[in-house]
Amino acid sequence: MSRPLSVSAIQPQILPIYNVLYQNEKIFRYRYDFDTKLLQDFIRERYFKNEDSRHLEKVLSTRVQLNGEFVDRQTMLQQGDWIEYLHLRSDEDPLALDLPILFEDDWLLAISKPDFLPVIPNTSFYFNSLAIMIKEKYDNDEINPVHRLDIETSGVLLFGKNRNACSKVQRLFRLREVEKRYQAVAFGQPAVGSITGNLVPDRNSRIYTKLILDTADTNGSQTIIEACEPWGPYFRIWIKPVSGKTNQIRAHLAAINCPIVGDKKYYPDEDVFLDWFEHRNIDRLIDRLKLPRQALHCESMTFVHPFTEKEIQIQDSTPHWLEKIGVLVDDTV
Repeated sequence: MSRPLSVSAIQPQILPIYNVLYQNEKIFRYRYDFDTKLLQDFIRERYFKNEDSRHLEKVLSTRVQLNGEFVDRQTMLQQGDWIEYLHLRSDEDPLALDLPILFEDDWLLAISKPDFLPVIPNTSFYFNSLAIMIKEKYDNDEINPVHRLDIETSGVLLFGKNRNACSKVQRLFRLREVEKRYQAVAFGQPAVGSITGNLVPDRNSRIYTKLILDTADTNGSQTIIEACEPWGPYFRIWIKPVSGKTNQIRAHLAAINCPIVGDKKYYPDEDVFLDWFEHRNIDRLIDRLKLPRQALHCESMTFVHPFTEKEIQIQDSTPHWLEKIGVLVDDTV
């Protein structure tokens, strides 16, 4: 008989920074559809990469179930199994961030996103995702991001404060009525002009989420390179993405041999990403990547406000971007 997952004697840490809208725990439930492997290896890789074996054993024995039953270190995962994992707020490092507000009114909120937090909750960043942090900060379950930025991309991140606002602004994004501009620093010098093509999974890559540009289909995605200048031994680029596909700017620049400095996934040698994925130790790779995180920044958004009908431009001119890329100016390749 299956048993409900319970925290029993576990006492999660309570963070005083925000209203605790989401309490201190979250149960993840999902189907496993991959090759057979030890459940403890899966949990370690997904949630507890650097934890010691004693802590992992405690997690397995009290906070993980497979097909409704508790597990041990010898439990094997098979394709089609259902996993339940109880994630605690105390599993994540406590954060006391002062997120700069770039724009706010009754309907919309824009913040300057840092380059080390995800927008949407994921496996090891649930409470420390910006979607959850902003909900808790405003004590409002309806406030939601209306677009995405990669975890390592900084810059303008826009939220709708209620469902109607989210719906109207997301429609502007779908209709390509939001003009976005980015900056990047790349290893190569791109020509000013347009990059077009369809982004498809790279079947020859050892990185299963990597995309490649198919230039035979010019309707899939478009990125405009507006300007480029030397930045030390690298190149600082001003970019306008016309479409908004996943990894678009990163994959487009990689496709023209101008990968972004610090971008692990689209670095020309895939061993760099695979090494990072295995060890999560950026110090092993910094001589090649040059930055611990990718040099990509959403500097502005311009659109007609769906409620006031006035054009607004939201600009992220906080100093973090220039501080980050400033170290590259005096770098030597």
